[in-house]
Amino acid sequence: MNRQNKIIQHSATADPHAPFPLRSQSHQLFRSLAPLFIWLVSAAYCLADNDVTNFVPSNPPAMTAITSHHTQAYRAAKWFMRGANLGDYLEVPPGQGWRVTVSANDFVEIAAQGFDHVRVPVGWQHYVGPAPDFQLSPMIFSRVDFAVTNALKNHLAVLINIHHFDEMDDDPTNATPEFLAIWRQIAAHYQKFPSELAFELDNEPHQNATTALMNPIYALTIAEIRRSNPRRTIFVEPGDWGNIDGLKDLVLPPDQNVIVSVHCYDPFYFTHQGATWAGPDTRVTGIHFPGPPATPLTPAPSLNLNPWVTHWIQRYNSLPTDQNPSSPIAFEGELKYVRAWSDYYGRPIHLGEFGCFTTADQKSRANFYRAFRLACQQEHIGWAIWDWNANFRYWDEQDGRPLPGMHEALFGK
Repeated sequence: MNRQNKIIQHSATADPHAPFPLRSQSHQLFRSLAPLFIWLVSAAYCLADNDVTNFVPSNPPAMTAITSHHTQAYRAAKWFMRGANLGDYLEVPPGQGWRVTVSANDFVEIAAQGFDHVRVPVGWQHYVGPAPDFQLSPMIFSRVDFAVTNALKNHLAVLINIHHFDEMDDDPTNATPEFLAIWRQIAAHYQKFPSELAFELDNEPHQNATTALMNPIYALTIAEIRRSNPRRTIFVEPGDWGNIDGLKDLVLPPDQNVIVSVHCYDPFYFTHQGATWAGPDTRVTGIHFPGPPATPLTPAPSLNLNPWVTHWIQRYNSLPTDQNPSSPIAFEGELKYVRAWSDYYGRPIHLGEFGCFTTADQKSRANFYRAFRLACQQEHIGWAIWDWNANFRYWDEQDGRPLPGMHEALFGK
């Protein structure tokens, strides 16, 4: 997840995590994209109603389907079915105070809970030297090695990425030399590690890092990694913050060990209620999952809500569960589309992030995680929750156990 600007992931379309204010640039972008939000919400409801049994591909002609579903990527995808993100950890820039602590015992607990992999967001770009070498500091390798080795020690597959690379999002072309240099060094460092370690190229490319611009950059980066890691599993995300809709523009080389990852935080007003860093549209709290509520929710007039939020709340208050925007219909149709896309193009899919902020009541949170897990299970999609022990947490560090209902929600027992 990208903390400061994620409101744009849903309101056009984003998903914030860290409790600090948005930058003024993000506010301006949010306001400029707000009209697009109405279109995105409408499109999401349309997508939920789509019949994907006769899926028609819309990717550019250069996207060639891989006919076999028995590739190395499909075999590797079986290692990444039930995961947890170590969010607010190694991606946090040096000197900032919102980093959580992850100990060796956390990996023991993650495995004991039933997870089979961890996704480790890493802010490598904060530890590079000057151009043209962009030499990575030994410090960041030491920290990532701790996570990787403890995961593997506990029989967990592990996925490491580049997270929060703002320069890539602002100017992908000029940031590509640094991007390639970082991955060249990561690949060399980990070339002898087990196959259960995978690389994810870039978390949630957005802004100027459109899917169309990232396609050739991904191709270059995959080729660079293949020089030292010919068999390493590689994950990629579409642009627009890893949004499912971005799949339609993705063009990948015919590499048979690439998995595609997408993110989904719908229904956003439920999952991000009370997240003050997410902008004005998430100020309403007390939203349950699933809707409708026993007593209609009446937001305070002082919140001065945008009309699309008011309309969503009206539907939440009045529609039965099978039509309610705060229910599984918010994501079931999207996951069916993901499955159809994956089957057509022969590319395994991973749902790299989903989750709910802890401001929501815990019973509703557990209901949401259960429904999302079941929807992924129905479509045979591996997933990773955001997150293990931060603002969207599964694990209660103080009590040394999962938050109420969370284990049953994700593992059915």
